[in-house]
Amino acid sequence: MGAAPEGATVRGLIFNAVFKLVAQHLGEKTSTELRATIAKKPLVDFFSYPVRDFLKVLYGAGELLSPRYGSIDDAIRACGAAAIGGFFQSSVGKTLTNIIGKGDPKRLLSSSPTAYGTAVSYGQREYTALGERRVRLHFRGDMQPVEFHQGLLEEALRAVGCPGRVEVKKLGLDEAEYLIEW
Repeated sequence: MGAAPEGATVRGLIFNAVFKLVAQHLGEKTSTELRATIAKKPLVDFFSYPVRDFLKVLYGAGELLSPRYGSIDDAIRACGAAAIGGFFQSSVGKTLTNIIGKGDPKRLLSSSPTAYGTAVSYGQREYTALGERRVRLHFRGDMQPVEFHQGLLEEALRAVGCPGRVEVKKLGLDEAEYLIEW
């Protein structure tokens, strides 16, 4: 959390997806207790909240969900998948899916830098096409664990009907490359 810049934010939608995943597996009471570690009231999906609070929630959820998923890393991947799953179920996400269309992950992933920029206030993301069914995303200045992004990107592929794999190459504390194939 010390690497998180002061003033960096994450949209409430992402917090709420993690709370919903915890509620689904461990009950509403546990989810409410996790939320209470950072806020007394429910968070609004499109408002922005401190990334340090999100990291606290994410790692707390990882610990709570680790028995269910087998490890903290796998639980954090599940949180990433839940975050994008919640987005694709929202009206904005459904509209985006209709615009992009099913079966076109390259089109979806090429808009990742912009999409991330609307969800968080920090970091830089670059997209590079590496072939017909392979791309690379390069993240700089992002302190969220790579497992979170890996789960999110794998679920994004499923959402457009093209399951695939996401290989992570961690380059530093706040820098990573994601090689995505489908």
